[in-house]
Amino acid sequence: MKYPRLISGISLCFLFTTSCQDAVQEKSDAAIDDSLSQHINQVVETKKRLLDFKKQLERAHYGKSILKYSPVIKKYAKRYGFDWRLIVAQIMQESKFREQARSPVGARGLMQLMPGTEREISRELDFQYILKNPRENIAAGIYHMKKQHGFFPHSNYNNRLKLSLAAYNCGAGRIFDAQDMSRYFKYSPDQWKSVKKYLAMLKNEDWKIHLQIWPQGKPKYGYFYGYEETTTYVDKIWEMYDIYRQIF
Repeated sequence: MKYPRLISGISLCFLFTTSCQDAVQEKSDAAIDDSLSQHINQVVETKKRLLDFKKQLERAHYGKSILKYSPVIKKYAKRYGFDWRLIVAQIMQESKFREQARSPVGARGLMQLMPGTEREISRELDFQYILKNPRENIAAGIYHMKKQHGFFPHSNYNNRLKLSLAAYNCGAGRIFDAQDMSRYFKYSPDQWKSVKKYLAMLKNEDWKIHLQIWPQGKPKYGYFYGYEETTTYVDKIWEMYDIYRQIF
């Protein structure tokens, strides 16, 4: 008589365990369904925002300029090994595709090249109208970006691009100084995250740190106060580049 009772008890336990497992499975399935639904909604919402952004871009004056200049951008971006959409994002940040754009310090054109840089590139590429001809300005700007890119061969793809953009904005020397500081503090000089941090420490106020790094007691390329402009420049271009990769 004991065995039937034991078997009955085991059966009840098995049924209870199975029921609990079924309940847990149902909850798990429901959680997966909710998670999947949220993911789908996020994807749909993101695509909607991107579509709205693309329509706004097409209606804006620079949308027409992107279409107008995309052949020359693609030509020279391919020649010098860049994604053309990165160059579009860079031009948007530099000049918003205003052909006659001129900065307070004298940078001119779509790619905002300085007169000294223009003279250097004119000799190297035999261009005559870099500051006046938008297409020459684009070609020269991408070429200049390629030269900055050559300074950071040990960085990975994304970090190399970000370091190149920063060098384009503030000069490679500032980046070299920030890399020296990164090495001193045992951080990678090949990562934008490290260099970005130490760009902000090239000021005269940081002289105590400079004494530990450079024999002359200051950065090799001089003090630097425009770090916020440079870091914002890189971050905004990268943000736009990420969007352009999804809509173009």
